[in-house]
Amino acid sequence: MSEIEYNIQEQIREDWALALMSKGLIIRLAVSRWRAQVKLDFNKLGLKFVDDDSLEFMRRYISLGTQKLLPPEELAQMETIERRARVNLKNYSFDTLWGRFVPMTAFDEWKSNNDDIYEEFKECALSFTNRYDDIVAIVKRDYRSMAKDVWARLYPDDKHGATDSFIENFVSDVVSQIPDRHEILSSFKYNMVYITIPMPSVVESNIAKAQEVRRQAEMEVFKSDLEKDTQHRIAEEYIKRKEELIGGFLEATVTSMRRYVGDLCDSVLKSISNGAKEGHVSRHHVKKINTMINKVKLLNFYGDAEISRLLDELGDEANKFSDQINNDVIVSKLAEIVQVGSSEFIPDFNPAISSLEL
Repeated sequence: MSEIEYNIQEQIREDWALALMSKGLIIRLAVSRWRAQVKLDFNKLGLKFVDDDSLEFMRRYISLGTQKLLPPEELAQMETIERRARVNLKNYSFDTLWGRFVPMTAFDEWKSNNDDIYEEFKECALSFTNRYDDIVAIVKRDYRSMAKDVWARLYPDDKHGATDSFIENFVSDVVSQIPDRHEILSSFKYNMVYITIPMPSVVESNIAKAQEVRRQAEMEVFKSDLEKDTQHRIAEEYIKRKEELIGGFLEATVTSMRRYVGDLCDSVLKSISNGAKEGHVSRHHVKKINTMINKVKLLNFYGDAEISRLLDELGDEANKFSDQINNDVIVSKLAEIVQVGSSEFIPDFNPAISSLEL
């Protein structure tokens, strides 16, 4: 390939990538709340040391972790909702240099699921607020039991057990670290920020200027402000940055999707070969194949025709009646997709994409 042909191909690739960047949004999801945890220290557990040196060593080298200030089941419910929100975004996006990129093809389904999770998050916050007194009472009850255990470590020779004042002081110290109900409610935040990738509108204009400097077309304009070698360094930096951004975006989207498809097909292949009936395609395999196909349809915003064709052929065979499925065909298609998924993607320039205004 000649240098001219290479440069033309690179320019087409860059234009295509820039057009793809406008076919989705960067979504930043921020879910936060009071974490209900404090650092645990040795005194709270009633641990004693033979001297100050031993205590200092433990403080420097040993970490006891954290202490929960709410019942574990309450925290688990909150954490589950948070995790679902983050997993939902992950399932409908690509992890790019700018953040999670959600293609327009997947946006509606992501948002529908996200709206449901957001409502559940709000209900969880209100439910906690309404049950605040009962929850604090559970914390007091549980920590009373812990207070007795701590007393036993502090005073192992005492036969009478923990005093009421010790228990009450121990519990009060824990409860004092729990904010009031309104403060906890206000700590529940669920924010989404939608951002378009700045490459086409902001960075591209600077790159265009830099390229002109690089070609010596505007050297005279800059001579009064910058030294000649500085101009070249700025130009080169813009060009380098453009290549990094475009390469990173394509790696995070096009390449990662192909890799995802290939890896999943490979795992299905291995499962088929290691199954109770070697080479038999089970309902579980069919379900896994259909899940993959549905996800790829949403995330294939760049129009990977080759992957789409192979998955359509795979789906057609996998969704036949069980007694009509040709196991060999499915195994062959899976193997072909594995090979395609690991190969370099050379885009088929869809006019609907390449003609987008940058």
